[in-house]
Amino acid sequence: MQRNTYEYPLYNNFNELTMNILILAKEILPHSFLFLSILTNTEQYVVAISSNNENITIKKGLKLPLNKTLCNRIDFAKGIPLKYEDLSKEPNLEEVKDTLMNANVNAYLGIPIILKNGEVFGTLCAVNESATKYDERCIKLIEKITNLFSFYLELERIAYRDYLTGCYNRHFLEKYFNEYIEKAGTIFLLDLDGFKEINDSLGHSMGDIVLKECAIKIESVIQQHNLNGVLFRLGGDEFLVHLVGDFDNQEISKIAQTLVKKLSSWELQVMDFYLSVSIGILTYSNKDKQTLNELIKKADNALYRAKASGKNTYKFF
Repeated sequence: MQRNTYEYPLYNNFNELTMNILILAKEILPHSFLFLSILTNTEQYVVAISSNNENITIKKGLKLPLNKTLCNRIDFAKGIPLKYEDLSKEPNLEEVKDTLMNANVNAYLGIPIILKNGEVFGTLCAVNESATKYDERCIKLIEKITNLFSFYLELERIAYRDYLTGCYNRHFLEKYFNEYIEKAGTIFLLDLDGFKEINDSLGHSMGDIVLKECAIKIESVIQQHNLNGVLFRLGGDEFLVHLVGDFDNQEISKIAQTLVKKLSSWELQVMDFYLSVSIGILTYSNKDKQTLNELIKKADNALYRAKASGKNTYKFF
């Protein structure tokens, strides 16, 4: 599942630890400008900097299209650092040339940060205004620092992810809403129809397969509609999707229809079992002053009406 830039800052002591990581790296490369960034499928997001050079214009909070960055050239599959010790002499950099010139960068070292499960967090980078020789011993030391950081990220991931599906869990939902509750949004509360029969007749191992596939299907809908959405598993066969932003009912209905269609098409149906989904939908504005429990209760009310109307459908609160 693709992680988003809002996830990591909600981790315990994230900001403090990122600065400590940069302080340690600065001891190894004292003359370089250092920054820590998160990479998504489409962009690079700078979350922390350690600067002693005002001429380099990389700032905390900077977002760049991923294809315009040198970090996009790192071989994350092999986890190999990337270095350019004199960018002025490097060919084939046309797509990133403007970005480098605007930032006054002429030397670059990018260390990949990868989780144990292979997910990419991002990079720890050192850059310089002029051509710079990056010592191999220094690179190895910084790699050790990033490994320690990845261990921390993995521990936080375990705390906030559902072990079966990889979705965010209820514990993370509470932290997430403390940050985003003031914004306008939409909640989809989903409950599978017919899941109990699968569990009872085919066993919990088959039920687990269904839940994993369910999460994949929901995630694909979020990506298909290019939504700023987050998926949570609340427990059992109940999932929650939260979308940040204002949507009209027509847009929301289109998303709900896609979810219903996706979650009523299963290979398990050939085994004389029928699986579908019922969805309760709640929209709220940034003027609403409601708790998470109040919002979920309203979405649950809409879900109950969807179930009562014959299932395999959705209802608005």
